Amino acid sequence: MKWHEVSISTKEENEEQLSIFLNTISKGVSVEHSVDILKSKIDNFDDKFRLDPTDYPESDIRILVYFDETQNIDSKLNDIKQFVKETPLKSKDNIEISAKLIDEVDWENEWKKYFHNFKVGKNFFIVPSWEYDDADIADSDKVIKIDPGMAFGTGDHATTSLCLTLLEDVIKADDKVIDVGTGSGILSIGAYLLGARSIKATDIDELSLQVSKENFVLNGCDDEISVMPADLLKDETEHYDVIVANILAHIIDDMIDDAYELLNENGRFIASGIIVEKQDEITAHMKECGFAIKEVLEEDGWVAILAEKVS
Repeated sequence: MKWHEVSISTKEENEEQLSIFLNTISKGVSVEHSVDILKSKIDNFDDKFRLDPTDYPESDIRILVYFDETQNIDSKLNDIKQFVKETPLKSKDNIEISAKLIDEVDWENEWKKYFHNFKVGKNFFIVPSWEYDDADIADSDKVIKIDPGMAFGTGDHATTSLCLTLLEDVIKADDKVIDVGTGSGILSIGAYLLGARSIKATDIDELSLQVSKENFVLNGCDDEISVMPADLLKDETEHYDVIVANILAHIIDDMIDDAYELLNENGRFIASGIIVEKQDEITAHMKECGFAIKEVLEEDGWVAILAEKVS
């Protein structure tokens, strides 16, 4: 299969609005920051990353969005240009949009150019499969080997790293966990490494389920994680100690009531993919259902919420 790759070069301030819109019309979105931006955001950057600056935008950001070859790319480009025209974006006259057709294997190789090993939270060490043999792994590291393929979710996006950080604080040995919208499976692997032993990973997208299964095998936890298609928690009947979902705010909002019903007493709900502007709306709904808000983490305009079911 071939894919249409659309590249959008723009100011960092436009990342949030464009990413949210593009996720509603595409098969996947990847954001590339210039090395200078990355260095300004990450402590001890040079100790955590080994990057080739030539692989990254010289300045600002580049958003890559993908459509399969069956899509009408002219129509998609018109949708994007219309969104740019109607939305108050910074320096919109300087936004550059281009498109090209690439092979599936080229897309996979693009990930290898931009995705390198890095640390998350207290002890998580995310290592792409092609770098594992050369990675400098400490005894205390909880290593997640990942090959994201076309299921986005490498851990370097703020929402994923925030979820992993909260998982470190809440997972107890033998917890029963469901990872809703698993993507590449990274949060399920994290839960496994923290001691959970009854884990279910679900997604509505078949490609994500395929990639997550491959990553579970890669990490030696495929026997401990069940994988199945599901639309959020709508048909779920089991009860859990932890529900984690890194999706988008309006989808999180749709599953709050179901999450409360399906959690055991004192169960924990970790939700991310929520922009700061939606935080109050989501936490208010959680409180209405009976959740106690235990912690809120924020990074780069995104929040992750830890809520606990209280009687």
